[in-house]
Amino acid sequence: MRTHRHPHSARLHGTLLVAMLVAPLVVAGRAAAQDAPCDDAVRVDRFRYLRQLSLDLLGRAPTQPEFEALVPETDVDAAQVDAMLESPEFSTFVRRHHRDLLWPTTDAIEVVNAAVALLLPAAFYEYEGNADRLFLLFTGLYTRGGLVPCKDEPAEWDERDTLIFETMPDGTRREGYVMVEPYWAPGTQVKVCALEARINPMSDAGLDCGTAQGMTSGGCGCGPNLEHCASLPVVQDIAASLQEQLLRMVEAPINERRPYHEMLTEDTEELDGPLTHYYRYLAPMAVDPIVLVPPVALDALPDLPYTDDSWHRVPRAHDRHSGLLTSLSYLLRFQTDRARANRFYNAFLCQPFVAPPNGLPSPNDACSQQPNLRERCGCNYCHARLEPAAAYWGRFANAGSLFLDPEQFPPYQARCAACARNPDATCDFICQRFYVSEIGHPDEAPFAGVLKSYEWRGEDEVARVEGGPRGLVQASVESGQLGQCVTRKAFERLYHRPMSEVEQAADLPRFTAAFVDSGYDFKALVRTLVTDPAYRRMAR
Repeated sequence: MRTHRHPHSARLHGTLLVAMLVAPLVVAGRAAAQDAPCDDAVRVDRFRYLRQLSLDLLGRAPTQPEFEALVPETDVDAAQVDAMLESPEFSTFVRRHHRDLLWPTTDAIEVVNAAVALLLPAAFYEYEGNADRLFLLFTGLYTRGGLVPCKDEPAEWDERDTLIFETMPDGTRREGYVMVEPYWAPGTQVKVCALEARINPMSDAGLDCGTAQGMTSGGCGCGPNLEHCASLPVVQDIAASLQEQLLRMVEAPINERRPYHEMLTEDTEELDGPLTHYYRYLAPMAVDPIVLVPPVALDALPDLPYTDDSWHRVPRAHDRHSGLLTSLSYLLRFQTDRARANRFYNAFLCQPFVAPPNGLPSPNDACSQQPNLRERCGCNYCHARLEPAAAYWGRFANAGSLFLDPEQFPPYQARCAACARNPDATCDFICQRFYVSEIGHPDEAPFAGVLKSYEWRGEDEVARVEGGPRGLVQASVESGQLGQCVTRKAFERLYHRPMSEVEQAADLPRFTAAFVDSGYDFKALVRTLVTDPAYRRMAR
């Protein structure tokens, strides 16, 4: 028979446990220090203070030895707070706090589209209940005659060493599979369709099998040990490594007591085995240039096998990169320049973009047809600020992470302008993807052939496009907004509530000044906040 707890029973149970743990220590303190200068109320307060510090900074309740260290009369001092801040367990606080700020939830579906494999062109596939076999969607479509894998039977060759195909009732032609040792599981073998197991460097049509063009032609295999292909578990590994990479970028300046904002401007990143393999073999296989050219030059990649989980710091290829703000995790999580700017303004400037209080005007108003969002009725309420901020990410592709190198993607392409002005012309893929190649409103005509991220921008915003997000960070530091927001966010995390108006007027400037004076040392900021009398009063 199931018993039902009172809705408050769990809370009461937890309170009793704390009381049972704390009370014997308090009694012991009384017995051992009858003449201690602190009264019982203060003595209880130090136990609660320790508990609050431990829960906030280490993510756990204090251990019994940690409680006993306060008996009979020892108070929690600055040295203990410093020890917590230097403890590896403090990473629990740092990571939780910044997960809430940055939303690094890039998962497998964002790294590879389940239907057409946007970034990774191969996966294991179960067809009509048969066993898993790795196959390429494009090989199925262009060689077998449908989005189907091979037969669930070993492959066979004729006397001329030609692969044998069987015509199936559905009209497709299918071969069998072979067993291959994949790079992601050395020492094991998996079923791979024979066409996909090819290691041919060139397709029959003369396309390089190390490129997206070759892979999408259906005439290439996965290469040695399937290096150019991936299974779903590999995609999941890569997604996990991308999130870990971002968090490591957060932790590095904090742990090394460097300025907090360097996580937003660093020109290096860390790579492990999965990311190194991804950059070297998989990113160039993109169907669309979503990654295509990784942020680290191929000759700068560390020599790591896929299974190596150690991390190595490497330089990025372009000076436009800016810390975690141009990491793959951030760019794939926030897939437009506006979304990237919006998250920065929320997380680091405490300035969310909100809709006008009276809502938007009628879509039938002439002003509502304005293609420039900073001038469109209602939309201008946010976009007058958002568009200039979004400009900082103008050299990073929307719906992807490709850095639009000026040598390959100049601000203007004459051929894109020509096809934009000719309604009967068909623009090529690059024009359609990255340049203004359709004129939907007369006001857009002057921008025909312009890189989309330059549309509607004056000289000051063009400079932002060319400078990258680092310029936004520097401006935010110089204005004091970043320091103030980081302080406010840390306060809310540690005090478990927003700042009151009185605290914003009196305490926020004081805490922010201490943070800035420390050289933007995040641990020093946390120390200031948790040693303030207001924090200790909260722990009563």
